[in-house]
Amino acid sequence: MNQEMTMTVYIPLQLKNHCFQRGFRSKPLTFRRPSIVFVVNGTGIIFINQKSHSLKSGVTIILNPDDHVQFINDSSNEMELQLLHYQPFRFNATNQTFAAAEVPLDFTRCMPVISSSSLVDSFLTKIKTATGNDERQYQVKRQLYFSELILHLHSLIEIESSAIDDTISKTITYMEENYAKPISMSELPRMAGMTQSSYCRAFKKKTGMTPGQYLTKIRILKAKELMMDRKSTLRQIAVQVGYQDELYFSRIFKKTEGMSPSVYTQRKDKKIAIISKYLLQDHLLALGIEPIAAPAYPRYYDTPSGFPSYLHKRLQSTVPLNAERELSPSDVLSLSPDWIFKTEVSYSLAGRPLEPEGNTLLISHSTSWEQYLRDIAVRLDKKKTAERLIHKMTALEKKAQTTLAPLARQGTWAIVRLLPNDLRLYGVKDHAFTDLFYKRLQFKADDRLTHSYYESNALHKLGSLDPDNVLILWSEPREIEAIQVEEAWQQLKAVQNNRIFIPDSKEWDPWGPIGREYMIQSMVKFFQLS
Repeated sequence: MNQEMTMTVYIPLQLKNHCFQRGFRSKPLTFRRPSIVFVVNGTGIIFINQKSHSLKSGVTIILNPDDHVQFINDSSNEMELQLLHYQPFRFNATNQTFAAAEVPLDFTRCMPVISSSSLVDSFLTKIKTATGNDERQYQVKRQLYFSELILHLHSLIEIESSAIDDTISKTITYMEENYAKPISMSELPRMAGMTQSSYCRAFKKKTGMTPGQYLTKIRILKAKELMMDRKSTLRQIAVQVGYQDELYFSRIFKKTEGMSPSVYTQRKDKKIAIISKYLLQDHLLALGIEPIAAPAYPRYYDTPSGFPSYLHKRLQSTVPLNAERELSPSDVLSLSPDWIFKTEVSYSLAGRPLEPEGNTLLISHSTSWEQYLRDIAVRLDKKKTAERLIHKMTALEKKAQTTLAPLARQGTWAIVRLLPNDLRLYGVKDHAFTDLFYKRLQFKADDRLTHSYYESNALHKLGSLDPDNVLILWSEPREIEAIQVEEAWQQLKAVQNNRIFIPDSKEWDPWGPIGREYMIQSMVKFFQLS
């Protein structure tokens, strides 16, 4: 079935100049169409939905349908504006039709005021003075100039958004480094060079919290770290995190955590958040602990949570942290974790690495799933449970090795993953799956296959090895189809003898005990049916 092809087209409607004399105050207006206002001369104030913004020459204002607007000229000079109304239309290329459309979110909803740009005035002048031999040519020119204006505004929005983001990040760093000192919420906008209202809006957009809420989260997180040590009194902890009044600190703590500091210190079930590219929630669940937040891959795994199916039902109370994008600080801090487990290979928190400190525990990189489990178990005082899990897995691996022995002896094997324009050839060491496949299940690798982890763009090397069997893992059907037309692939002995094995390995994960057990059972079932 063909998908409908649609695009949004912006049509300029009416462009007028408006001059406001000194002391002018317009009546409250409601804009029925999306509009662009450009300040040609003068200074003043615009209220958009009761929020004020300063105006000066060169500033552009983006207005949306149903915005409530009021203009004020508070200067001693005349203020001149250009006002352009336009209409978005949705064009359906499939049936060649136009229909009025809502304003796309990626344009007019970005920010209401954009800083000075003389090019905006140039584009508006071109729209106003456009000429043509006929009405059609005239409209085409206006449309062209308006499209150029929109592209220019997009670039300005991106530049300003980036600059604001950097400024907000500096104030966040300031709070994180000075949380123990008195911090006035009024000094942060000044530090950022922004008005209080614009600063608060930008801060909340970046973090999901107000500046005050964010500072409280930092202080409470640090307080919980100090409570773990049990070396300080409640009074000392309050002072160390920026509260001079112990009772006030207790009230804030209870409001944030839902319990008093004294009840919290007696809890044994600490809340753990995981920041990692690895599914360490697998290890925690195997040790009897459900984390409050853990990495998810919503575009990869076909579950509502973005967790693999064998973990999805067991993580009903866990907040998925999208590991396919950068985290916002609110994704973690708003959950008030007691501990944060982080691996060296992990995604950042708001563009800055989360350093191992206090309640942030670094899990060192390893090529062994057992080492990950042991490192986590030590921190949770569950070493005996971990060793029982490892013993159980060893028994499962030995059973699988016995079952698969007849197949494993049938010549040499190679493991590959197919990606767009890339064939990854896995080695025999430094990877949990190859360790399982070659060492523990005793499938035979070619003696020339000695590299670690994997080599990219290795089709010709695979051809030189020419193994008897090829196992294709974690590959999309389109990539499998693409490789089959390659001459070097067609010449492989395994291809010609129909010894290419392609299991449904999307959820095969050898790094955690639950996923590893699921993978081994799936592997045995697949090879028995092959």
